[in-house]
Order: sequence, then C-alpha cells, then structure tokens
Amino acid sequence: MLEGMLTAISTLCIVIVIIYLSYVAAKFVGKSPIRGGRSQYMRMIDQMPLGQSRAVSVVQVGDRYFLIGIAEKQINILAELEEEGLVPLKIEEPMNQAAIPDFKELMRRLEEARKHWSDKK
Repeated sequence: MLEGMLTAISTLCIVIVIIYLSYVAAKFVGKSPIRGGRSQYMRMIDQMPLGQSRAVSVVQVGDRYFLIGIAEKQINILAELEEEGLVPLKIEEPMNQAAIPDFKELMRRLEEARKHWSDKK
C-alpha cells in the first residue's frame, strides 16, 4: 500500500516538473526575435490576404518600402514604394447586420420553399 502511494506521488511530481519545464520553454521560444516577428532592421507595415496562402504585404527595410507578393512556395518583390505614397485608406463600414438574416430566418424560408415545391408536385 505504502509502495503504491509513493509511486503515485513520484509520478505526480514528475508530471508537474514536465509541465513546468514545458511552460518555461514556451515562454523562452515566444520571446525569440525570429518567432516574435521583431527585427532591428525591418518590419511589416501592412498585409492583405488574397486567398488561401496568398497575400501582398508592405515591408519597411531601413528607410525603404517594398510591396511583396507572398505565395505558398514563393515570395516576390512587386514594387518599391515611396513613403509619400503610403496613405492610409478609409476603412469601409461593416455590412449592416440587419441586412444579414439570422440562421433561424434562413431555415424558415427554406422550409417555406420546400413546402411550396412539394405542393406543386
């Protein structure tokens, strides 16, 4: 009985140590400059997704700006930009929530259409 209890306690202590070391390792990796996206010489100004694994980005390298295209297996410099040309665009207003019917309303309409077509047969 005592031997089983000691085995359970030692197993619990090992699990706690493993969890703690995982936590410390995750914090250390998260602060890495490469993983954190921080760089002394360049930064991403803006990015716009164009589809699955495709985007265009504006990147600042020193005092120069570049428009780059990013695809799944390729990155291309599309243009060098002038700082004066980087004008923030007006953000469009989100779609009116009233214009989007809720799920319950869509199901009601679908049921009405189904009944309508069933009655015609």
